[in-house]
Amino acid sequence: MKASIKLFLIFVLLQLLGSLAAVPLVLVWQFVTTGTVDAEAADRAMLVPGSLLAMFFTVWYLWKRRYLDDYRQYAPTSAGYLTWTALLLLGAFVVMEWVMGLLSFLPDWMGDAFDQMRGQWGGILFISLLGPIVEELLFRGAITRELLRRYRPGAAIVLSAFFFGLAHFNPVQMVFAFVLGLLLGWMYWRTRSLMPCIVFHVLNNGLSTWLSLQYPDVESLRELWGADVHTAVLAGAFAVFLLALWQLSRYPATGDAGWLPSSKEKGNNKTMD
Repeated sequence: MKASIKLFLIFVLLQLLGSLAAVPLVLVWQFVTTGTVDAEAADRAMLVPGSLLAMFFTVWYLWKRRYLDDYRQYAPTSAGYLTWTALLLLGAFVVMEWVMGLLSFLPDWMGDAFDQMRGQWGGILFISLLGPIVEELLFRGAITRELLRRYRPGAAIVLSAFFFGLAHFNPVQMVFAFVLGLLLGWMYWRTRSLMPCIVFHVLNNGLSTWLSLQYPDVESLRELWGADVHTAVLAGAFAVFLLALWQLSRYPATGDAGWLPSSKEKGNNKTMD
């Protein structure tokens, strides 16, 4: 648990470090290109470079601590498994969007920041692709893996989902992220591969981003489709979700064989603890 908490706190610290490191870069760029310094404009412009720098620092830390060395977790799963993973995401996306509509009283602290990021190609790339990949390297490839070595799978998956939800720092996202964290943690435990987790995460963020850009004035899928159609789609999505979950559970689990830490990893884990 200590290693997982440490990883989470380092992740938070690196987010702050990325934002701080972006300040002088943005100010210098602004001065070079405009000849002036506008604090308000600079503050808006720091979101994307700050996020990209935080991502770079996170990957660098994971690489230095050798969390990226175990190439077994990059092993591809079957095309069938990835197909059912995509269907699981589509079902979960519609169902959870409906659930989040019931929790609309939760505050959205970062709505404006995400809107600004979606207005830039760098922000779209980060939200839809780069961010999900790095989050999977950290939350499944490092934190969940550490927890699975120390706890039973159920406890490890719930704890990793809790960290994943908390890391979003936004009440309206935390519930959604926790549920997705449960699914992602379960898939990682079953396959010991990051590939289905990355596919699931990228599709979720990409679909959310595409809908927000394609229909900027629409608040919900119910508003987009209409009440009658949405009811039918919601029922169908729930059925697809359950079917995909059942199909994925039928695939042979990798299990813990071959996933106990090696002597090199044990030495590294001691330094982490």
